Amino acid sequence: MQTIKMSPKPESKLWKLLRENVTDVHWTRIESWASPGVPDVNGCASFGEFWIELKVAKNNKIVLSPHQISWLLSRCRFGGNAFVLTKEGRKGPLFLFSGLQAKKLATSNILEIEPMVKIEAPYDWDSLLNRIAVSCRQNKLSDDE
Repeated sequence: MQTIKMSPKPESKLWKLLRENVTDVHWTRIESWASPGVPDVNGCASFGEFWIELKVAKNNKIVLSPHQISWLLSRCRFGGNAFVLTKEGRKGPLFLFSGLQAKKLATSNILEIEPMVKIEAPYDWDSLLNRIAVSCRQNKLSDDE
């Protein structure tokens, strides 16, 4: 009997890159069919907790389901920290977007939307984590006011 080996989904490769290169975070990969829309990854670091939806772009577009859009928008509107991390191709730049941009991301070319940060290869993972940290801290400050 021949075994067919399936290649990992593109988001799995992005997850592996993130997990292996950002080590100052306690990561949990979420595979949730019971709760549609929950992002792929939960992170907890010294600056707070956050969620990331991982997306690999094709022709500078990503697919977000209505459940994903709703979850990201709701979490951000209730004071949570949620992001979309995307890249296209093997060496394409990383783009970090706020979850509040989910609706636009689902209907537009990602190059037409201002990312929180764009990181060219070779990736500066500290820059990515620092941008997430700044956003989480700002969000906490606005909650404290």
